Amino acid sequence: MPPGRSPAAPSAAKRFASCVLFFLLLVMPVSFCAGQGAPGQDPVIPIVRALQSRDFSTALSLSQSALKAHPGDYRIWTLRGMATEGTGNLPAALSDYQHALKLAPNYLAALEGAAQADFRLGHDSARTYLLKILAQRPDDPRTHALLGILDYRKQNCADAVGHFAKATAFISAQPKVLTEYGVCLHAVSRDNDAVDVFSRALALDPANHEARYNLALAQWNARQADEALKTLQPLVAATPGDPGALVLSAEIYESKNDTAQAVKLLRKALTANPKDMDAYMQFASVSFDHASPQVGIDIIDFGLKHLPREPRLYLVRGILLTQLGDFARAADDFDAASRIDPSLQFLDMAEGIVESQRHKRPEALAKFRAAVKAHPEEAYAHYLLAEALQEEGKPAGSPEYKEEIAEAQKAVKLDPGLVAAHDLLGSTYYQEGHYDLAIKESRAALAKDPNDKQALYHLILALRKTGSKGELGTLVKRLVALQAKTKDKQRFQKPYRLYEGTAPNGAAAQ
Repeated sequence: MPPGRSPAAPSAAKRFASCVLFFLLLVMPVSFCAGQGAPGQDPVIPIVRALQSRDFSTALSLSQSALKAHPGDYRIWTLRGMATEGTGNLPAALSDYQHALKLAPNYLAALEGAAQADFRLGHDSARTYLLKILAQRPDDPRTHALLGILDYRKQNCADAVGHFAKATAFISAQPKVLTEYGVCLHAVSRDNDAVDVFSRALALDPANHEARYNLALAQWNARQADEALKTLQPLVAATPGDPGALVLSAEIYESKNDTAQAVKLLRKALTANPKDMDAYMQFASVSFDHASPQVGIDIIDFGLKHLPREPRLYLVRGILLTQLGDFARAADDFDAASRIDPSLQFLDMAEGIVESQRHKRPEALAKFRAAVKAHPEEAYAHYLLAEALQEEGKPAGSPEYKEEIAEAQKAVKLDPGLVAAHDLLGSTYYQEGHYDLAIKESRAALAKDPNDKQALYHLILALRKTGSKGELGTLVKRLVALQAKTKDKQRFQKPYRLYEGTAPNGAAAQ
């Protein structure tokens, strides 16, 4: 959803036509000297005048007549493309520009026309023309803006931010493009810069709720919690209140340890929208984190009155019931969720966790084995089964031990980035004296997560056992530093999403 509305402006075709006409007028004397005849006889003149008057039908007719006499004049092909574009026939206009470029591959006016038409048609091939324009005009802000939008559409934010940065003056009055710039800044972890860009987008349209939400989320990501709350305040104070803003505000207050205010806002969000799943999930999370499962259960009960077929509500209520120790009712909720949506992700794994908490390990193992059978390509399912088998504590060489290793190896094969599975293997190998294998798995875990203390610890121990002491000093210092940082670790952030100003294929920077 676009977070802002662009102000009224002339159409892209008209603005672009003006630019190209100006360019043509600049080069016209050179064309005359190149053998086009006296100025009064040049067939380009009446076409240009018609385009300047926005009389595209006349311009098209004149250009068609002129081409009969001058079929190799790339200027006339370019003007016909402009006239055709003015009548709304973008594919035909692009064909005219492309014909002009066959005659004069570096003709700037034709390159700009082709880029504009191709871009408005939603084609990434516009990039080819835009790059050729940059070769002649490296600092052209409009060209950089269009390249930034194309990169944004391809989710290539690393390149998009570079182009947008060179087009800031050009896009400063376009909230939709500013939003795309801000989204990409967030994607490359430049949240402080995103705050500045979203601030400009909001200033262009202060009443736009989505622009305000984007700014607040960027501020929170940039660790500006108080500023984010101030930005959200108009949305929170409204009646009945913006549900998304209320949920985000609640999360921020919870991160500031103001649980009472967080709960108050979540209740308001659910009053405003009793079907807001984000609010229910957040409420359940707060209840679980603060060991207040009954409060969360009461809210989920309320939610099930409005969403009786929502499997996630049964799932989270089941999890809260396990915290109360009511495993029978929890199992009933998991069964209900399964009946509604048998494919609900990790449902069977959650059931296994419940059985494990009930100290019924055989039932837990059965659940995890069922999860692996139902989701054979899900790495986390294999990891959870391996973890449950590890808790059995069976000796090396036993069938359970072999299954544990096999499941953990399957998990890392399916997902080499699953650090927990590497940790499990590293720990198991170390305990069994397979120090080289422990070192290998610990290094694999650290390659994915340099702050993995468990992997770092096992790596240190295994290296000592093998007599490889060269890097021990450095590794021990890293472990001590990580331990010191634990008390100041970054807060956990929920996966809130920015509102993106995705443009329809025909949209272009004005």
